[in-house]
Amino acid sequence: MSYAFGLLKPDCVKRGLVEEVMNIITLAGLQVVASKRVRLTEEQCAIVWPVCTKQFYWKAMLEFSLSEDSIVFIVKGGNATVRLKDLVGHYDPQIAKEGTIRRRFGTSKMEDIIHSADDETAFWEQVELFFNVLFV
Repeated sequence: MSYAFGLLKPDCVKRGLVEEVMNIITLAGLQVVASKRVRLTEEQCAIVWPVCTKQFYWKAMLEFSLSEDSIVFIVKGGNATVRLKDLVGHYDPQIAKEGTIRRRFGTSKMEDIIHSADDETAFWEQVELFFNVLFV
C-alpha cells in the first residue's frame, strides 16, 4: 500500500467542487486517510511548488494560492502517487487528457483545481508541512 499527497486549490474551494473532486478520487479506488482545510503561507507554497519560485508567474501564483483556503489530503492505495497524478492530469487543462480532474474543472494553467506530489520525496516534504502522521 502506498500513499499520495494532494491539495485542492483555492479555486476548487471557492467554486464548491471539493466534494465532487474527492468523490472522483475515491471512486477511482483511492482511500482518503487524512484531510483538512488550511490557509497556505508563502513558505508552504515555496515547498509545495519549488520549481515555480523562480518563474515569472510566481508572484501571481502566490497571490492566487494565498487568496482563499485550500484542502490538503492524503490518500492510500496501490501505486497511489501515479494513480493520483493520472487522475489529476496535465497542469494545463486544455492539454490534460479527457476524464482528468484538471481537464474537467480547470480554467487556466494557474486555476487548475488540484495539485498532487510528484514523487515520494515531494510526498514526505508536503505531508510534513500539514500533517503529524505516522505511516506504518
